[in-house]
Amino acid sequence: MENPTASAQVADRTEQLPLASQWEKGRLIGRGTFGSVYIASNHDRETRALCALKEFELLPNDPNSAECMMQLKQEIEVLSQLRHPNILQYYASEIVEDQLNIYLEYAHHGSIDKYIQEHLGAPTELAVRNFTRSIVTGLAYLHVNNSIHGDLKGANLFVDASGIVKLADFGIAKHLIQSLMANDNSADLDPTADIWSLGCTIIEMVTGKPPWSEYERDPVIFKVMRSLPPIPETLSAEGKDFLHCCFRRQPAGRPSAAMLLEHAFLQI
Repeated sequence: MENPTASAQVADRTEQLPLASQWEKGRLIGRGTFGSVYIASNHDRETRALCALKEFELLPNDPNSAECMMQLKQEIEVLSQLRHPNILQYYASEIVEDQLNIYLEYAHHGSIDKYIQEHLGAPTELAVRNFTRSIVTGLAYLHVNNSIHGDLKGANLFVDASGIVKLADFGIAKHLIQSLMANDNSADLDPTADIWSLGCTIIEMVTGKPPWSEYERDPVIFKVMRSLPPIPETLSAEGKDFLHCCFRRQPAGRPSAAMLLEHAFLQI
């Protein structure tokens, strides 16, 4: 089992973190389009820390690989500046031959969608409230630091050994640079998109699947443009109101993450 204290010790000395030669790669725990994720254990007997090792193969002549590398560099730039209990901690990164390695905090229970499915089944509303409060706390930290997540969903939220939810996989995270906010792309960087995604994530936690998961991609886009996600009837009045706040059609009308922390649904 993961030793949270040992992992914290590693996080506290990020600058001195041993890299490939001092980490032993373990079992595969995830696989993506361009890379794989493994558990890695530190050779330091004093800490016995674990981390998540993301390996990405570098293909210089592949345009898709080049695009992925740009996203990864962006992710690293953002993650290296963030330190918060509800953000999966970035430790370090390195290039070894034709491979990029990223070392991240290891979340013992994996993604929240799998955690709920394997350990909770149909979660109680209290559990959903607790998870949501952690997610919103992480979002509030991101947004006040001029960042957005950009891909919030159950598969990109992780649960550590203590049951704390952490935001991760900022594959398309964007840092809000003031000069960019003045141009026509500023709408793409609006943190209110994270608030909409938060609502969809709550529905995923409650029902076990994202809104409109029965449809293909194009019909889903049409649904989003024409209607609001269906609100689960099993939610309390506070839960339904919280989702209505997240799903306000006009982005400017959605509350900020900091404002949502004051909502009755999150007063646990």
